[in-house]
Amino acid sequence: MGFWRRALNGNRFARGLTLVELLVALLLGLLLSAGMVSAYLVAKRNYYFEEEMARMQENGRYAIRLLSRELAMAGFYGGIPASVEFVPLPVGADCSEGDWALAGAVPLDLVDDYGGQSPPLTQHQVELSCLDHTAIAPDTDLIAVKRTAAEASLLRGVPASTLTSSTVEGWYLRLLYGIAPQWEKLRPLDLRDASYALPSLSYWEAITRIFFIRTYSTESGDNLPGLCMEALAGDEMTARCLVEGVENLQVEFGIDTDDDGTPNQYMAAPTEQEMGNAVTARVYLLLRSIGTLPGYQDDKTYHLGQKVLPAEHDGYLRRVISSTVVLRNQIPPTG
Repeated sequence: MGFWRRALNGNRFARGLTLVELLVALLLGLLLSAGMVSAYLVAKRNYYFEEEMARMQENGRYAIRLLSRELAMAGFYGGIPASVEFVPLPVGADCSEGDWALAGAVPLDLVDDYGGQSPPLTQHQVELSCLDHTAIAPDTDLIAVKRTAAEASLLRGVPASTLTSSTVEGWYLRLLYGIAPQWEKLRPLDLRDASYALPSLSYWEAITRIFFIRTYSTESGDNLPGLCMEALAGDEMTARCLVEGVENLQVEFGIDTDDDGTPNQYMAAPTEQEMGNAVTARVYLLLRSIGTLPGYQDDKTYHLGQKVLPAEHDGYLRRVISSTVVLRNQIPPTG
């Protein structure tokens, strides 16, 4: 009995947290939780930022390498001199009038700042009717390139190691000693036949491509611009997209005015004659992130050569990537 009396008397001084102490504890807990949430959100945002920047950089490098190679190879026809002419032939579904796809007289052409509402018209007054002009991003450039493959499908009677056994017909430039070069439609499988094993016979695959920026990548309305290509495949021009997130393409040509093989000025919209004197090209690409970045607003202006694009004030990341290309097949001989 004395034990319980002492225990009860001893507990009369024990007490819990006061209201003020409880409020202070809750406040400290909230501040700690807010700090943790804030740190998590910052880390997540940084992760998204780094991920989108890395993706843009990878896409940009691929796109710029692709366009640089195409421009450098424009006008290459199996190594024959540029002065040699060959007769164009009609393909099944061409892109313009006059057997345009296999006409080698103008291997490089440009549409400067496409204005929309009608099929694109090049600097050489060629209407590219094969393109879906309603899907082309306005105020962007288009590049048309014609050439043959860098490697012969059949070189001096020997098929290339990469030559397939496809039975789908395509166009090839036939080079036979003593006979003018001419286009021929055949199957890759045909070139493996013994009848083509002539030391004086070579075949080079025809390549005709138009590069442009489309307002969507996969389906209309997906709001994801991309670098696309309309290309001669088999016997017709077909379209496919290559790199997503490319928002703008601008090209400026270095014009050689004194025939020394070096550019004297760069022009965004050269005339037909000036295009013939172009020896270099500067390619500018505006890359855009695939998705928006939470809490980010793009307030930058972007310089694509002579063209300046204002800020969009949206949540997409953007960056400009550029390269200068030597147009090897258009440089006039010196000396």
